[in-house]
Amino acid sequence: MTTASLHLEACTQPADWAAAQTALRLSALEQSWCYGAATAAVTQGKVLPERWLIRRADDSLAGLAQVFVRRIPPFGRFVRLVRGPLFVPGLARAERDAALALIRAAYPWRRRCLLWWLPELNGGVESEAAMAELGMRPMMTGYSSIRYDLRPAPERLRSQLDGKWRNTLKTAEKSALLMETASVAAGSWNAEAFAALLGEHARHRLEAGFLGPDARFYAAFTDAVKTAPKNGLAGEDALLVWAHAGTHLGRVRPIAGILVLRHGNAATYAMGWSNEAGRLVKAHYRLLWQAVLTLRAQGVTDFDLGGVDTQRGAGVARFKLGLNGSVFTLTGSYM
Repeated sequence: MTTASLHLEACTQPADWAAAQTALRLSALEQSWCYGAATAAVTQGKVLPERWLIRRADDSLAGLAQVFVRRIPPFGRFVRLVRGPLFVPGLARAERDAALALIRAAYPWRRRCLLWWLPELNGGVESEAAMAELGMRPMMTGYSSIRYDLRPAPERLRSQLDGKWRNTLKTAEKSALLMETASVAAGSWNAEAFAALLGEHARHRLEAGFLGPDARFYAAFTDAVKTAPKNGLAGEDALLVWAHAGTHLGRVRPIAGILVLRHGNAATYAMGWSNEAGRLVKAHYRLLWQAVLTLRAQGVTDFDLGGVDTQRGAGVARFKLGLNGSVFTLTGSYM
């Protein structure tokens, strides 16, 4: 499909997707190959990703989009595009608008496609006008999160922390907790610690009644990362950081942990858990700071803190805001 000087090219090879994702200054978890694979796995193939590379006439890359499609015979297809398309740095507005038009044209209503679209566009009049031009109507307010730039030196990053946050980190670092880090890509994955974190996440998710990916999804994501090397997929990983007080009866019992998912040059905070002992020693401050240092050492340049909601999750929001990253709000969801 072609619009102006751009065209869509179907992408079926993980290595090609990885190369395109790496070319982006910023990427989003929902646009990663493993996110698509995990979605297909947990829905048992009922929701499948369709992956597009957006190219110029000279075949240079302009962006990418991973779209999720659920076929509902005989009614048609329910199509969901979350945080996409993503664009290469410095893309002209005219090309961006042409890329958006390409995506819209690929899933038209006349072909029985019901498109739910949360574009990776900052909130504001310009973005609203761009979506209105495509005949899309706003349905929900924008998603907000915090983007943390990992490119400065660790000393600089630490000095930029909120003062209270930095002091709490210092206190947490004096505790006798043992910290461990595991990575699928590095071959250091700890299945036992991961299972413990998933179990606590599932319990807390049920008790608190919050939405979002469940334990099955995160397990499927890590499974997809494990198959990445043989598929030529680079730059996607699962990072587990957890704290414990030592070995008991031959087993390590985590008292707090976080899961971070890498996608190209960026990574996203996926979930975290802490019991009462972990909260008493402020374990999450050490966990998050250790994740920052580990990601930076791996070459990750941007850390998405996984959403921020100052109304329904004020405490978590204050914790994340303490890193003094850049808050952003997307334009919202459209149909």
